[in-house]
Formats: sequence, C-alpha cells, structure tokens
Amino acid sequence: MLASRTVAGLLLACALAGPACAPTTPARDPSANSTVIPQEVPDAEFARSLVGVLRDGSRTEARQKVLLGVVKRQLVHAGQRFDRGASERGTQSVLGALYLMRAGEQSPAVIDRETARAIDGAISKLSARGDIGRSRVLLALRSATGSQVERKDLDAHIEALERFQRETLTGKALEKAGDVERTAVGKAMLSPEHIDQAIAAISAWIDLGIAGKVAFDETNKRPPPEEAIEIARSLSSGAATVLALMLRYGDVPGAIERITSSSARRVMDPKFFSQLKSVEKRDDASSYRDLFDALAEDTGGRVGGEIGIDPDLYAAARMTILVEAYRREPSHMRTALELSRALTGFGMGEAVPLLMTTAMRDGTSPGDVIQAMRAVANAIMADANVNDVAGASRTIAECKPLLERAKSLLSSRGGIAAVAELRYSMASILLRGGYLQDARAILGEALSEAPRPGGYLLRARVHRQTNDLALALEDVRRAISAQGSDPLDIAEARLLEFEIQRDLGSAAESKEALSAALKNATLTVDKRQSGAQRVRALATLGRVLQAYGDRDGARRAFERAMEAVSGDRDLVGSTMLQAASAGLVLGDRDGVRTALRRGVDAGAPQDDLVYGALWLMLADRQAGAKPDESVIGILDGAATQPTWIGRLAGWARGKIPDEALARGAASEASRVEAAFYVAMARRAGGGSADAALRLVATSPVLQLNEVRIARDLLAPPPAFGVPKDVKIP
Repeated sequence: MLASRTVAGLLLACALAGPACAPTTPARDPSANSTVIPQEVPDAEFARSLVGVLRDGSRTEARQKVLLGVVKRQLVHAGQRFDRGASERGTQSVLGALYLMRAGEQSPAVIDRETARAIDGAISKLSARGDIGRSRVLLALRSATGSQVERKDLDAHIEALERFQRETLTGKALEKAGDVERTAVGKAMLSPEHIDQAIAAISAWIDLGIAGKVAFDETNKRPPPEEAIEIARSLSSGAATVLALMLRYGDVPGAIERITSSSARRVMDPKFFSQLKSVEKRDDASSYRDLFDALAEDTGGRVGGEIGIDPDLYAAARMTILVEAYRREPSHMRTALELSRALTGFGMGEAVPLLMTTAMRDGTSPGDVIQAMRAVANAIMADANVNDVAGASRTIAECKPLLERAKSLLSSRGGIAAVAELRYSMASILLRGGYLQDARAILGEALSEAPRPGGYLLRARVHRQTNDLALALEDVRRAISAQGSDPLDIAEARLLEFEIQRDLGSAAESKEALSAALKNATLTVDKRQSGAQRVRALATLGRVLQAYGDRDGARRAFERAMEAVSGDRDLVGSTMLQAASAGLVLGDRDGVRTALRRGVDAGAPQDDLVYGALWLMLADRQAGAKPDESVIGILDGAATQPTWIGRLAGWARGKIPDEALARGAASEASRVEAAFYVAMARRAGGGSADAALRLVATSPVLQLNEVRIARDLLAPPPAFGVPKDVKIP
C-alpha cells in the first residue's frame, strides 16, 4: 500500500513552504474558458449572485462572469476561515467553490493574490490527510501566483512528488490499483482534464476486484486483509464512483457513456442504470430527485470507511444533482432543504434564506416552515460555531423576507414565538462580532413578537454600549417588570442599572440598584439548591459582591459556583472565567489562581483555560510574582496551534511581538482582544494603559470578557460596602 503518512508529510512540508512549492503552469481543462474576466461580487451581493448561478444552467458569457465572481468571493471567504483557525470549514469552502464549476467553466482567473490564502490552506489540510490527487491539482492552481523566478524550483517539487508516488506504490496489483484509483479520482474531482485517466484507473481496479472475487469463489482461499478490502471496495463502490464523478460535473449523458464503455457496467445495478437513463430521457426535477434517492440507495450507506465511496466525491455529486433538480423546480421544498444542507456543508450558507423563502409558498405546512427555519438556523450556526461571525452575519442579512413569510404562515402564538426565538439567536450571534446596530434592530423585532426579560436586558446592554443610557435604563425597567421575570433576572437587571448609574455619577441611584441586586441574588441562591440555575445564581452573587469591592465574598461565591457545576465542560469554563476575571479586577491573585486550578481539574475547554492562564499571568506580573507553572504549561500547550488562541498563547510566551499580534487579528473580536492584552501587559509593568483600555471598554464587541474587565478596571472605586443587615447565603 502507498505510504500515505510519508506522502502526507512531504505534501505538508511542500504546502507550508509557500508559493515556492507550487507549479508554474496550472493544469487546465482544454475546454475551459480562460478569457472571461470574473465579475466583481461583493459580500452584500454574494448570496443573490450565488442563487442566480444555481438557478441558471446556461453557458452564456454573462453567467460565466458571475459564476467566476462567485467562486472568487467564496475563496476569499474560505481564506478568512483559515485565518480564524477554522481549517476544516475553510477546506470545505474551497471545495464548494470549485465544485460550482462544471467542465468547461474552469478558469485560472479565480486564483490570484486575494484568493491564494484559501488554496494554500486547503493544500495544507488535504495533504496532511494524504489526499494526493486533490492536493496535486490545487498545487497546480496555486501556481497562478508564482513568479517567473520560482518556476524551476516549482517544477522540481512537482517532479519530486510524482517520483515519490511512483516509488512508494507497493503491495499486490489490486492494492496498487486501488491507490492509483484514489489519486486519479481526486484529481478528476477538481480538474475535468483528468477524467479519462480516472475512468481508466477505476476500470482497471474493478477488473482486478472481479478477478479476485472469482478466484476466491473458485478456490475458497481467503485473500490477505488488504486485498480483501480492495475487492469489496471495487465491487461495492466502483460503479458509483464513475457515476458520482460524472455527476459532479452535471454530465448525465457522459455518465451513461462512461459506465457503458467501462467496467463499471459489470458491477452496476441494472435498476440504478435504468434510473440514470430515465433522467436523460425525462430531464425534469422529479427524475433528478429520484436519482438523488437512488444514489443513496445504491451506496447503501457505504460512504467512507474502508469499502465505501469517497465521502467528498459523494457529497459533490449529491450537491450537483440537487442543483439540477432545483433549477427545474425552485419551489420544491424537499429539494430546497436538501440543497440548503449541501450548501451549508460547503461553506455557502448565505444562500439558504433565499432558497427557503422561494420554497415557502401559500399553503406550505407549518411543519415545512419550521424545517425551513431550522435549515436557516443550521446555516448560521455552521459559521458561528467556528467563530466566523462575519459569515453568519451575511446569512442573517438575507433572513428578513424569510422570517416575514414564516410569520404569515405560522399565525399561532407558538409559531410567532418560534420566529422570535430565531431572531434572539441571530441577535446574540451578531453581538459576538460587534454588529450592534443590526443586533439592536433584530432584538426590537423579537421583543415585539415575544417579549422576555433576557431580551430587554440584552438590548439594554446594547444601548449602554452605544451610549444611549436613557434607553438602556428604560429597557432595564422593562426587564424588571416583564412577565416571567424571576429574582435572578431582576438581580442581573439591577446590577446593570447599578453600573449605568455609577458611570453617570448618580450615587444614590447606584447604591439603591446594587442593594436590590444583592437582595435578589441572595434570594435566588437560597431557592436554587442544585443545577445550572444555582451555578448562575452563585456567579451573579459573585459579580454583585465584586461590584461592592468585597474580594473575599466574591471569591467564596465563585468557588461555590464552581463546586456546583457538574459534568458540563462549557459551564465549567464560563464559570471559571467569571471567577478569574473578578479576581483580576479586584487584584486577587489567589482568586485567579484558584479559579484556574479548579477549571483544569474539572476539564474546562482549552480555549477557556488559555484565557484564565493569561489573566493569572497578568495578575502575577502586576504583583511582581514569579509566573505560575500551570500558566506556562497551558500556554506552551496552545502556542503551537494555528488559531487565534494559539497566537495569544504564543504572544504571552514572548514568541510573538505586540505589533505582530495585532496584525494577526482576523476579526473585530480578535482585534479588541489584542488591544486589551497589549494594554494590560503595559499596565502590569507599571505603564499607562487607561486610554487603550477605554477604547476596549467602548468596543462594539460587548460580549467579550475583555470588554467587561476593561470597563470594571476603569470604573471608580466602590463608594459603599455590603450592607451589614444582609446575610450572604
């Protein structure tokens, strides 16, 4: 078998070396149109341009310009995802962009300095897992940014790679044929000029698999495990591989011809082949939907693993089938739902709201409307879950018509509440990226549909951050008096009221608000004896005591909150960070250390541990103390990661200078974090940092811990202590 780990290492080293590892002359499909200049597709027009390309199956020059513009913009998005450390999402985004182009539509014009980052990232990711075929094509595509000086070295790298492949092909003939098939199919998936080579490789592989099966039937002698796997894979997935490869390019007649003229016909289910012929004859939406189902049935769930069809090829073929069905009937709900899932998987969720809006017609059932909303929510979360709030915001920007349509079709209270729930989620995600005005507008709509205390409180924080303090206080009062408010909601609202009145210099009002926050927090702690709500109640009590400047009381409350957490790693992490941040603000170095150690012991997520370690490092520096050994271990463990958290850890360990940390920030949130940590390091060393911290405190990314810490550090010292007549539970 091919020594895939060694190959992966060679490819990865090549990819990391940068442009000098790419060939100078890109592999091109002879029929590809390389003269068309891509149309500029800005982010605001990306979703509609993408849907236009999906609906229009023509091959006009006008469509080709838009198509190439969409591909370029998607590659830019992919590069941004790599910059944020979301390498898997970035790779799928690159592949999704390239899968939009059928045979004859490829163009080197989509690869330039702006899109090269995405290609580099995909090469690194694919080569690391031994995907030689697609890595080889991407290396060729990457050459579009290579200079004249680099050509000899580039060609030498490609020649060395191909020689290495030849020299490491070992094992039985069938095993070698299987390796050749994998590489050939990988190449053909991204470059149609390799289709002939791939079909020939698949045919030879199937023939050897059939021969191996016949030999076993005649002799009853079991082949070696590696050979047995290839026999099973060739017989079960060979025909589907030919079909999927041709369907990836939307070529049904070509699929029929290739199957008929290759050994795939020997192992293809006749019923499946008849289904393919039906598509050629009928060429309508229902025939493509039937083909979509037939492909799933033919593979029998054998996707990936040792004997299944290549999952990436399978996903590409399914998306193309869905696109063809969608072109013929855009209003078909099931097609739109399946296509939405495919586009989301390939990093193009921005189109999902538009697809769903078209599919939701008068008379659409409530169940289908809810399914459509879930598809949109999944598209948003696919980006939000990898901290790509910019990508999520592009999808959210297309949602207004869909949500209005959903409201008209879901006239019941429960239906309207479902629409409001999606709006609340969207607003929360937008706030993570600093999109304050958009979040405020969406919160307003959600509150008009389904008022809730948490919604008013969230909007109050937005108003506060935009310095609309009167509106903020008005929403605080609404949160307190809203139906369903409990003592914990009221405690958090009164704590926010205290902070606003404190900043306004209103001593009496701030004292009254904080006293009410303490009363409601203690009441809640008394009533909640277990579970996540008790953790939240104790953490709220800790924050109230922090506001009073009660270092010991705050530490005890947070320690009890940590003790109450059970089994939920994310809750462990968030509670630890609240405790550690309170210690940092109060100058309680021991409190920060205790919180971090509890987080380590309870298995908090690594990212949370890194932030806790950063805060303990700052507390140690400010106290002039020796760095804690646990801090060094946590930071060193994260510093090698190609993510933002890895860059922060590397900066903390002195491997990245301040200026480079700021340059490496790929989002508003990371830029704010970079500014915060550079300022705090200066402050811990005795320098002036108030001006920089003030910029952090007024940042639009209001949900960052760093924004809250900066605000608390800049706040005036408490003018009053904990009331003596209050018993702290």
